[in-house]
Amino acid sequence: MDAKRAAVHSSKYFLITTLFAVVGLGFVAAGAYLSQPVLETETPQAMLSALIPGLVLAVVGLAVYRFGKAWALYKTLTAANEEALADTFDTQRVKSDIVSVVDDRLSDMQTELQSANRELRKLREDEPYDFSNSSTSASRTESSGRTDSESTAESTGGSESVASETEFEPAEPSTDSGAEK
Repeated sequence: MDAKRAAVHSSKYFLITTLFAVVGLGFVAAGAYLSQPVLETETPQAMLSALIPGLVLAVVGLAVYRFGKAWALYKTLTAANEEALADTFDTQRVKSDIVSVVDDRLSDMQTELQSANRELRKLREDEPYDFSNSSTSASRTESSGRTDSESTAESTGGSESVASETEFEPAEPSTDSGAEK
């Protein structure tokens, strides 16, 4: 909470408690005024009967002040808390924060996918392993200094045909759901 709003809520609390203090003090003063005949009485029973109305008003004044102070605290704290929560749970701000986080995560995922695609392309561009000669290794060289795959490429008509024969092509997904059985 900023200082301006804190000052507003503090001022409200001060004004409400001051108002209830003045009202409570008025009740106490009225009780004191009603208790003046106590000073002129001589017997304790007469003194007690003259003191009771003033004492009741003084207690009511004190109760009014205490109630007003508690009520002012409740009202000002509730209002301050509602304002703070309204700022915290502003739906537009929360929505934009969520969209920002999701957007960042999607951007990271896109970067990771692009990196994986680049690595896959690099692996595809590397020399493929010749599976037709399982007894010999692909890196074994002939007497002319060429590898087995290069000599195989020459004998089959060039390196493009070997590369096209060894490329992986995914099979078409089956649309047969087993309903023909």
